[in-house]
Amino acid sequence: MNRPPWDAPRAAYLLTAALADNTAFGTEWVGYDEGAQQDILTALGAQTRLALRMLHDKLGMEIEMDSGAVPDRADAVIAEGAVPPPCGGAALAARELIKPRPRPGAAPECAHCREIVARTMCGLQIQAYFRLGFTPAMIAGTCRQSAGKAGTPPRH
Repeated sequence: MNRPPWDAPRAAYLLTAALADNTAFGTEWVGYDEGAQQDILTALGAQTRLALRMLHDKLGMEIEMDSGAVPDRADAVIAEGAVPPPCGGAALAARELIKPRPRPGAAPECAHCREIVARTMCGLQIQAYFRLGFTPAMIAGTCRQSAGKAGTPPRH
């Protein structure tokens, strides 16, 4: 299913909300084709950078992506029977996508690695907002509210 390019930020917010309140992340994610997933990962990268910058600016804190975070998440996803093990490029791709200037094409080509990267970036956002004092319910609500704003096509 192809979606308009302006829909990627909206989808990224909704995926973060789904992970924050433990609702249908996987069901939502697999509804997008590869091109849309690539666009969503780009949007998630921007949203994650914003959350991490807010955490740094407000509290002087930084969250480093734990070198084991991606494999641990992959193990959880594998245990759920959702995907096979990651190809090894997922952690590198996640690190690249949250850089201030990610290189074009940083998102993995592998479908299950794209999902792992998406979950990882959503998780980083949730950690940042939690440390800023938001509860998971508040994070999910804020993300859904932002999705409503992000889903509106730009006016010319």
